[in-house]
Amino acid sequence: MDANRWTRRDLLGNATFAGAAAAAATWLGAVREARAEDPPSAASALSSGALVALAYEALPGFLSKEQVGLHHAKHYGGAVKALADIEGRLYTGDGVTDKAARRELGRAQSEKANSVLLHELYFRGMAASSEPPAEDVRTALAKRFGSLDRWRADLEACALVANGWAMLAVHPVNGRLYHVVSDAHDVGPLWLARPIVILDMYEHAYYVDYKNDKGAYVKAWFDHVDWQEVDRRWRATK
Repeated sequence: MDANRWTRRDLLGNATFAGAAAAAATWLGAVREARAEDPPSAASALSSGALVALAYEALPGFLSKEQVGLHHAKHYGGAVKALADIEGRLYTGDGVTDKAARRELGRAQSEKANSVLLHELYFRGMAASSEPPAEDVRTALAKRFGSLDRWRADLEACALVANGWAMLAVHPVNGRLYHVVSDAHDVGPLWLARPIVILDMYEHAYYVDYKNDKGAYVKAWFDHVDWQEVDRRWRATK
């Protein structure tokens, strides 16, 4: 677009986008700072290239050691490795000059990077037992969805139809909460939205313990939401 033809709406739109992007970056930093008690190995694999260690080996009554271990090592770990391989091809030497290959690698990079980040948020968002949500979080959920029970029912409905991820996210443009249904790591995102609650709905998240009973997995998951972590993420949006 010719810079001389930019309208006030264009300028305001760009300012809003830039502000939302800055807010999202600030949120990620605040979440990391809020977890200052974590060891250095807790840094995201997006920056360190190393898997974030689990805070637990299993979640008794929900996920077995075998299920958690396979998910963490094979699927999350596989995404970390694949991303490193892709970026090694894209950003070393002469890069990739073939247009078709560059397109496919670009798409794969987005998919794997999203997988890494979403897996980290998912694993960090669960605990052996679930405490009640903080008052601020409960109030925000009730304001948007009507009540905590209605929030749960809607997220459960989203999870049962999702082939990839179901999540609660807040958007920095308007501060509203949204439920996002995703059928793949890079399909269905709400750009710049900050995930607060993440539920992995790929079969690899539950197939060892629940076989194909995704409904039982979802119902059990609600008893293991780490509401302290949810509160950290929520407060970091302020």
